[in-house]
Amino acid sequence: MSRRDTRLVLGSRSPRRLELLRQIWPAEQIDVVPPSSIAEAHFENLHDWQSIERRLLEIAVAKCGDVAAQVRSRLNDAGTLSPLSPCGRGVGGEGAFGHYESSVVIAADTVVIVDRGGLLHVLGQPPDDDSWREAVRRWFREDYAGKTHLAVTALCLERLHSNGSQEARRMTRVVTSRVTFVEDVDRWLDWYLSTEEPRGKAGGYALQGAGSIFIAKVEGSLSNVVGLPLTELLEMLAAMTA
Repeated sequence: MSRRDTRLVLGSRSPRRLELLRQIWPAEQIDVVPPSSIAEAHFENLHDWQSIERRLLEIAVAKCGDVAAQVRSRLNDAGTLSPLSPCGRGVGGEGAFGHYESSVVIAADTVVIVDRGGLLHVLGQPPDDDSWREAVRRWFREDYAGKTHLAVTALCLERLHSNGSQEARRMTRVVTSRVTFVEDVDRWLDWYLSTEEPRGKAGGYALQGAGSIFIAKVEGSLSNVVGLPLTELLEMLAAMTA
């Protein structure tokens, strides 16, 4: 796999995922094309691992297919992005509009899963209204304090063809990390809520930010808890471009 020859298209609106991807790939070889839909899939009534995993993979695959279709529609006959395309320079990559003869779309979806009396529950992002503080406060006190929960990311990669062919090579993977919180979350909880960092974060906290003060232990990929498991992604890219 050559980073020089492979261009990545990140199908995400998350600045955290872009920052992580830039740690392992040249910024000028990355474009960002968000999925066209911002609707979040729901996990209501899904309380077992198989059902949750299946739904998570469905979300990642749908995002990947959406972004791949967008990119195909923007390719000209030479296999490059049109200069009028809204993706490319200034959005993800900092270089010139790239050649897509060898390119891979990356999509991901991350959730937090907690155990409530033997039933699994998925925690997505906090509500986007004024109730978010109470939701996060409840999660911290009832689901996190002194307990271990799961941070789970579904990855979907699709390799594109520069000739516009609809044929695609697709690969999926689910990565799980175990996160244990300290017992005394109340000591800093009001302060943490005042930072508003929990907003827009899966599970209402950010490992890479101030939320780290609550975390006693992480088992598995650290970058997975942030939203993009880098080791597993590199393994998939190596297999995809071999």
